[in-house]
Amino acid sequence: MNAMSFSDMGLAALKRCQYDAAINMLRQALGEDMDNLDARFGLARALHEKGSIIEAIGEYRTVLQSDGGHEDCLHHIARALLQNGDARDALNHVDIVLRNKPTDPELLALRGQALIALERYDAALSSLQSAAHHNPGSETLHRLIAKCHRANEDFESERRAVEQLLRINPSSLSASNDLGVINLREGHLIAAFEAFEQILSQDADHPQATLNRAIALTVMGGMDHDAIWNRVMEVCDGIEDLEDIRNAADQLAKLPDTARKGTAEADTLINMAAVEEIDI
Repeated sequence: MNAMSFSDMGLAALKRCQYDAAINMLRQALGEDMDNLDARFGLARALHEKGSIIEAIGEYRTVLQSDGGHEDCLHHIARALLQNGDARDALNHVDIVLRNKPTDPELLALRGQALIALERYDAALSSLQSAAHHNPGSETLHRLIAKCHRANEDFESERRAVEQLLRINPSSLSASNDLGVINLREGHLIAAFEAFEQILSQDADHPQATLNRAIALTVMGGMDHDAIWNRVMEVCDGIEDLEDIRNAADQLAKLPDTARKGTAEADTLINMAAVEEIDI
């Protein structure tokens, strides 16, 4: 069997999201022809999608050494770099591709995410709004715009962005949770609680809504604290700093039910409310 057939089979496996098979076949292809750029790029993509980010970045760099203008490679290495925490290098790569594709919404969104990571919120917002102009109605873009406003502490604009998304897509659970967190933060506990209840009526194990509902109930008081938070610990194990959140809830629960809202302990817990992460 020759290198081309290994390459063809590996790339076909990649299209089918069979990443282990793709990696095996494409490595065999490269063993017979190290200069096969299609196989090299396919291997990088397979490693990337499997979650082997460092290995993927190495393979992307090898492709770019041979073809510095490989636009798909520049795009995907930018994604990988951002996922690996190197926002500045990611921004450099995505800006190269944008010279030839200045209105590509996916690239503009990636640029916005890199700029948010670099805390350049005004520039991020400009990039994200340009992306939304070319891809109107995108849930990802609306949530990124809201995230940018939140990071910039422009909470009124954050609310507008989330409410606009819910007008476009009323069934978005992520946006409903975002709005619930905003209401929670602003002290509208009943509205927040109802939002999280509505989400859980459609997805009983929704981790962010489960956590946030528990936060709202703890601030309001009058509920079985241990039962609520035992459920959180069961459903939300993938949420970062969960033990710290539970400890903050336990501290708040020591206060009388009617004396919790507006306290430093309540504010600490509310600030731990979870929004669903936006994929890069």
